[in-house]
Amino acid sequence: MSNINKMDTSTVFEMFETINRKLDKPAATDKPAEPLQIDLTAVNTMTERFEDAIREVRKPVNVKHYHKIEITSNWVFLSLVAMGLTIAGLLYFSANQRQTVNQYKDNDLKYRYIRMQGQTNDENLWRLERQFRYGDSITIIREQVEKYEELVREQAEKIEQARRNASEVQRLQNQVETVKAKH
Repeated sequence: MSNINKMDTSTVFEMFETINRKLDKPAATDKPAEPLQIDLTAVNTMTERFEDAIREVRKPVNVKHYHKIEITSNWVFLSLVAMGLTIAGLLYFSANQRQTVNQYKDNDLKYRYIRMQGQTNDENLWRLERQFRYGDSITIIREQVEKYEELVREQAEKIEQARRNASEVQRLQNQVETVKAKH
């Protein structure tokens, strides 16, 4: 905007006053009205300058934001220390929870293994605890338990299917007897 030349406002004001006086004069009744010759170059110049100013204002402006964290401030330093301690505490808590969950999984597998065996004694429990110290043994025990549970499921499905078949046979026999009784 600094490159726009300033125009003398008194000139524009005088032009408007001249136009005002000419409009205020009563027109002669016998004379036809003559078109006024007004010099509009000053108005056109001002219009162009306003349009230039508007275009200049509408141009996009790049605004750069900078965030600066200085550790020299006590507040920032204490905040960073507090966040670090919080993160360390959460990591410890998370690791502890993970260990607890793994212990629950191991205990669940031990229970399922004992249920698979049908019974146990102190020596078998001691042997089972010892086997859980090694990852390979845990994998083998897990495979045995899963295979056993799958066989139990299959057997339960077969028993259920046999029960359904027996009830279907009973229903059909009742229908046959009903039909025979009617004839």
